[in-house]
Amino acid sequence: MKKNSLMLAVLAIVLSNSDASAVESPQWWKQTRSVYASFDLSGAGGPLMKFPSDDIHKKLGTFRNLPILLDEARKLGCNCVYLISWWHPDYAGNKGDYKIRTDLGGDRAFKEGVAKIHARGGKIILYLEPFIITKTSIVGEKHGRDWCMKDSGGNPQRYYGNAKYYLMWPAEGSGWTEYIIGVAERLVRDFGVDGFHLDSYGCQWDLKDHDPKHKSSFNHGAINLVKRMRQRIQEINPEAVIILECCERTELLDICDGGQIESGAWLYSPVKVLNEKPWVAEKKYKAFTSHYSMQEMDKILDMGYNLSLSPWWFEMHTAEKDFERMHQHITGRDDWIKRVRILWNWDNLLYINNIARPAGIDLFGLRRQLEMRRYAKPKPRYYETDAYRVAVNAYEPVVRRLLAGPAPIKTQQEYLQEKLSTKRRCQTTRRPEIVTAPKGASQ
Repeated sequence: MKKNSLMLAVLAIVLSNSDASAVESPQWWKQTRSVYASFDLSGAGGPLMKFPSDDIHKKLGTFRNLPILLDEARKLGCNCVYLISWWHPDYAGNKGDYKIRTDLGGDRAFKEGVAKIHARGGKIILYLEPFIITKTSIVGEKHGRDWCMKDSGGNPQRYYGNAKYYLMWPAEGSGWTEYIIGVAERLVRDFGVDGFHLDSYGCQWDLKDHDPKHKSSFNHGAINLVKRMRQRIQEINPEAVIILECCERTELLDICDGGQIESGAWLYSPVKVLNEKPWVAEKKYKAFTSHYSMQEMDKILDMGYNLSLSPWWFEMHTAEKDFERMHQHITGRDDWIKRVRILWNWDNLLYINNIARPAGIDLFGLRRQLEMRRYAKPKPRYYETDAYRVAVNAYEPVVRRLLAGPAPIKTQQEYLQEKLSTKRRCQTTRRPEIVTAPKGASQ
């Protein structure tokens, strides 16, 4: 009897440490190791916010050309498109109504584009914002003031001081939850999309509302919104998924299909941010994150986590004009961003082609240093630093030798395609290792 009890106890421990997810996600999502987004990435969620965006008109022209995004995604080893800016008139113009953009062909073109992605075996998820709406949207003008959160004076609360939006109360006394779930149902039913990224909803918590008509709590309402939305879109398509921006609240992660890690990863390291999660070793939640560093991307995958990808991975900054540019003064307060991207591109090329990278260069620390220069007072004439010049002078000759060598050069895009294609084919159940963040990442 004691032996049987011991065996049951051991089995319970094994099961508790297994890779069981919070909810039972569809098989296609379990096998998904990356999502690919191209437009308005500054609002696409934490991991993608620092990447450059493409122009949706120049790239697509019409939603009938949505498979262009799938083709690009597959060149990176990805099979899931994450689409932002699909609603009328554009990303910033109307959060709330979520009607298909007419300047890209409207409903019919969008439905055709989604169907083409599915015909090729791909998947597509959409951005949806359940926390804020534009005051001038139809729903904003009709219901915004009744459904939004109020301050102690009875006035609509502001979104980081911005009066353009209402902050929506998801609990009792507001019709917002039913409304936004209806939006999601319509998009799954009428257009066949495979799920949603809910912006803002992995990090908003413990918010207070002073509207006397609004009962219960924000936390209860947020959980209810996510849970019910997932249930109801899966009644239409059992394979549909819901993910969140940020992975801060396990109460929300427990009832959805994952999330994108918060943008704090950019100041330090996504590996560092992942390792700070109490659930990292369990691999219980399907978290997505990203960085410019290919070494960081490798570590994320090796830990059993997933990548948020952008068109930046197709870039190559090895033309003579790129080398010349890196030696010019940084005159604009935000011009450092492109310079850092070039340095990461150089670092990645050396890393993936097995060339020793310059010793003693901390690109994580340099990025933080250059960003802080934006706020320097008095305003500097130039924004580069001694550490920046040291990094450029250290990387340039090594990259030039790589370019001049006889061996073919593997690009960022080729490396990711090979890596992610292999990961998709070889899904395993082994528990991920705890990976140490790079030097300088926790400073």
